[in-house]
Formats: sequence, C-alpha cells, structure tokens
Amino acid sequence: MAHVIDIKRVEVGPKYLTARVSIDASAPLMTSEDLEGTTRVYRLLPRIIDHVCLGDHGETFKDVMGDTELAHLLEHVTVEILAQTDIAGDVTYGRTYAVEDDPRSFDVEFPCPDDALVIGALSSAAWILQWAYTGGGEPEPDVAATVHGLVNLIESLPEPPRPLPSVREYVVEGEEARAILEELGLLDEPEQDEEVAEVEPVDDEDEPFVPVPSWLAGSVQAPEEQQDLEPYDEPYDEPYDDDAELEAFDE
Repeated sequence: MAHVIDIKRVEVGPKYLTARVSIDASAPLMTSEDLEGTTRVYRLLPRIIDHVCLGDHGETFKDVMGDTELAHLLEHVTVEILAQTDIAGDVTYGRTYAVEDDPRSFDVEFPCPDDALVIGALSSAAWILQWAYTGGGEPEPDVAATVHGLVNLIESLPEPPRPLPSVREYVVEGEEARAILEELGLLDEPEQDEEVAEVEPVDDEDEPFVPVPSWLAGSVQAPEEQQDLEPYDEPYDEPYDDDAELEAFDE
C-alpha cells in the first residue's frame, strides 16, 4: 500500500526544520474528501481543534479542520505530538506552504530546537495519517506510547545524530533522509501478515461506520479556485489545559 504522505526532503537550519512532503495520488488531498479519516485523527488527538490557527476561516484549527489540506493537518498533528512530549520547548506552532507548480507537494516548517525530536514527531504524525486515511482498523495508534517512546529515544541519544551548523544549513534528501529515519527507528510500521500482499476491497455495507462530528461535517465548504496558500499558524497564546472538557460531538 502506498504511503499517504511521503517525506521527500528534510532541511535543517539554525532555527527551523522544513520538510518537503508529497501527498500520494491515491490519497485525499483535502480533509473534506474523507471526513471519516479526519474524524479518526480527531478522536486520537482531540486537543488538536483548540490549536491557534490564523487561516482564512477562523481563529482555531476547529474552524478549518473539516476542509483543509492533508499537509496542514500533518502540521498540527506533529505540533500536538511535540507538545505532549514536554521536551519540545518553543515548538508550539508550524507553518504550511504550497509548492509552486505541484498541487500535491507542500513545505511544512517548524521551529527546531532538536532535529531528531522534530523529525521523529513528523514521522509519527505521518504514520497516524496513514492509519486514519486507509480505513483505520487494528492496531489503532497508541499516541501515549508513541510520545513516551519518542521521549525515551531522544533522552537516550548522547548527542544529536549529526552536528547542527551554527550558520549554514544542511539538507537531507532522498535515500539519505530515509536512512536517517531508519537509523532512528522511525520508519517501523506494525507487523502485517507476509502472505497477504494487499488488502482486498470490501463492500461499503461491510465497512465499520465512523460517525462524523456535526461540527466537522458542517465546516466543509464548496471548493474554490485553487490559489497559493499563505502560512497558517502563529504561536499559541495559552498552554494546554489537560482537564478541559471537549464537547465537540455535542455541538
């Protein structure tokens, strides 16, 4: 099965990490094209809807989550994973940019106090979207275990896997980028039956029903003429409240 999101290029500078990501042609480009997949992401990471998101349609990610680019969702999932590690420092926001002349490629940018940490969170976010937009199923991603494993990995490293330059940037592309992710153990996927080459399609009536929150379905808007995207997000103004009650499904 093709990867829903493929990390094509990782560029690390003194302050920011920028990843060039590509959305597979068989995957939805917009979250509105598969609201059940979008709902699966929300259920795993419910606090994502409270992220500050200064886009065209509102002030929080809830206002746009039902009809935004998958790359933008990837950005917010990555930021949420980083926030849950409690070791990401100032990584409380990201930005997503369209790539000129390629409607399925995007640059996703994050502050980068630790390149291994940000790359690990980004890779974990890509796996969550892979699960969500390929029908869900078992095993469901364990976000708490993912965060715990990422923290343990970073704390076990005696030093960054490669030196960070103080002025010049370095760029990792193609096979070298994949080799780094493999070295960090971030490309591992759940074991599958080796005798099964691919999943056979099933009738719609046999697929599990995933209720879509009314606010999510209601946020879908009619497609407009595509135009260049502006960067979405700004830093959070307030810290997370772990005890906050989310009532999204009741709205």
